[in-house]
Amino acid sequence: MRLPIASLFGVLAVLFAHAALAAPGDKEANQGINAARGGFCKRAIPLLESAEGQRHRPSSAVPLADCYAKQGELLKASEIYHTVASEKKEPGYTGRDVVAITSAKKKAAQLDARIPTLVVTPAEPYAGLVVEINGEAIGDPSTPQRFDPGKPLSVVARAEGYEELTQKITLKEKQRRELKLRLKPKPGAAKPAEKPVAAKPPEKKPQEKPAAAKPPEKKPVAKKPPEKKPVAKKPPEKKPQKPVAKKPPEKKPTKPVATEPAEDEPRVAAGPDEAKPQVEMPEPTPPDAMPEPTPSARRKQRNVWLGAGFRGFFVPQVMFELFGEGGRHAFFPGGDVSLSTRLGRRFDLVFSVAYARFRLQETPFLPSGHPDTDYEIIESDLQALQADARLVWNIPLDRDERFAFRVGAGLGVGWMFMGELYRTQAYPGDAVPGDQSTFVPGDPYRYKKCRGPNNPEGSFRYCNQLDYDADHYPGYAEPSWFTRPKGKPQGLKPVVYPWLLFPELGLSFRPWDRVAFDLRVGASVTGPLGALGIRFAL
Repeated sequence: MRLPIASLFGVLAVLFAHAALAAPGDKEANQGINAARGGFCKRAIPLLESAEGQRHRPSSAVPLADCYAKQGELLKASEIYHTVASEKKEPGYTGRDVVAITSAKKKAAQLDARIPTLVVTPAEPYAGLVVEINGEAIGDPSTPQRFDPGKPLSVVARAEGYEELTQKITLKEKQRRELKLRLKPKPGAAKPAEKPVAAKPPEKKPQEKPAAAKPPEKKPVAKKPPEKKPVAKKPPEKKPQKPVAKKPPEKKPTKPVATEPAEDEPRVAAGPDEAKPQVEMPEPTPPDAMPEPTPSARRKQRNVWLGAGFRGFFVPQVMFELFGEGGRHAFFPGGDVSLSTRLGRRFDLVFSVAYARFRLQETPFLPSGHPDTDYEIIESDLQALQADARLVWNIPLDRDERFAFRVGAGLGVGWMFMGELYRTQAYPGDAVPGDQSTFVPGDPYRYKKCRGPNNPEGSFRYCNQLDYDADHYPGYAEPSWFTRPKGKPQGLKPVVYPWLLFPELGLSFRPWDRVAFDLRVGASVTGPLGALGIRFAL
């Protein structure tokens, strides 16, 4: 009995020591952070405000700002983000505080872009103009004012000699609105702005004086009529045009002499006569350029190609969300060796053998329809071989077929020949061992692996032996499709699986006769595919 009693006293000593070292507001902060990460902002805000009132911490201030932003109080959230972003690491700050300071800078910039602004612009200068928004006077209305979206704003404008204007508006996120003010003058009130306008007419009088001096300038204009006299000489110039009409009768003597019209016609109508031989001369030049297609014809005779290259699969997080919650973006690299042969003039039949490594780091995942207590951390080090056949259609993009657009599809089979898929029960990482009230839903990406049933203490709702994942603890490897236990839903590890690629789009570049480079993308059952390879003609 000594060992159990000693162990009990040791646990109690640790718990009391933890409680003694806890600072004011830490309990409210932990509970508020867990509630905020779980999406329960109504519960989190009072806890986090209480924690910040007792002791400020960036790790609790940033989740509070997150909740403000979710509820539409963007100005409060922005103020907290900028305050935390301007802080520096102080003694006593934990790693979570440092991470919060770094994230606050990015969140502040993103949030500022969402906050709408309002600019009040007078249509004309009003003496003694005062603009109030929701009862608060604005010093410079032309300066953009920030407000929370979705909240009604009451804009009131007053000026001497004008009626009061009241207008209600509501701004949307990211909206940049300009409100133009047009005030109506009061009946019988003189417009103060009209007095300076009356002073402008006398300024136009000195401009009329130089205008009056322009009439004497018209005197030299009167000299223009004598200039028209030489214009009157033009009619006699038209008279010599009459002998031009005498030229037709001159054509009569040209009939007996065949040589004279040949010398005279080039001067008058030689252009059209000489244009005909000029059009006939460049005709022999196009045949000189025709031999260029011969190299391209030789390239088309390369029908068998051996290739190799890199290809990988990108699995976006949305594919995990089709089957549950959690997941993350993942990239699985690999490579392939291919042999292709030409079918007809435009089609290639490609046979490939490929390798892919499906390595996934620790990722939280919750199957659809399951409670939060069924969260697991999954990871894998699987490796696979794939064999497939693809039919590709080549569409030349230039005369020599240096560039070609490729469209195709493929079908094959894959074999997971090495590696395991691991699944481990998980619990909220911010929970305090021994305090059951802290084991509440939180950020799944901060969940930790259960060490065993109810280990750590108080985690019995997350770490248990009652559900289908009762034995999913460190070291558990998922069985394959062919070794599935009877009566259990396990057996998710794929061993042999079908592989389909449709469609495949690519671009081929053939700088030399026997060498070609291929860039291709496509959609496959294992995720979007990207590949880059090289081929050599055999």
